[in-house]
Amino acid sequence: MITDDIRQKLNEAVVEVFGTMYFTPVDLLSEVPPEHQWHLQDRYIKAVIAYTGPLAAQMELYFPFSLGSNIAAGFLGIDPEKLNEKQIVDTMREAANMIVGSLLGKLDPHGDCKLGIPAAEMVKDYSPQSVPPGSTALAFISDFGLMWVFFK
Repeated sequence: MITDDIRQKLNEAVVEVFGTMYFTPVDLLSEVPPEHQWHLQDRYIKAVIAYTGPLAAQMELYFPFSLGSNIAAGFLGIDPEKLNEKQIVDTMREAANMIVGSLLGKLDPHGDCKLGIPAAEMVKDYSPQSVPPGSTALAFISDFGLMWVFFK
């Protein structure tokens, strides 16, 4: 279960990373929207990253492909039509790394926790209904659709 403090600090981390690094505003929704408001895309980038220590947790982040493409294009300075899938996946892997690194800086200022190595891949047929067991689902809204975070 995610505490209100962790939820707030995660929101701050996501908003800071997307705003500062990618110039893309995102907002945490107060609750997961009903299914008819999901507007799922045909492809998502799944990033998984964990941290160990006294506050150990794992996060799965699902970025809509259109969000990943927009961010990668701006971050790499490449025309979106010239991006390849690997560049988009790699950029979103780094975004997940920055988000969780920022979160740890807020939760663990003494550095007792250790950030893991992120993994990322392109996924199809993603649905937020497949919440990993024991996870809390969070949804962030962007101009490119909903970004999903599962915190465990």
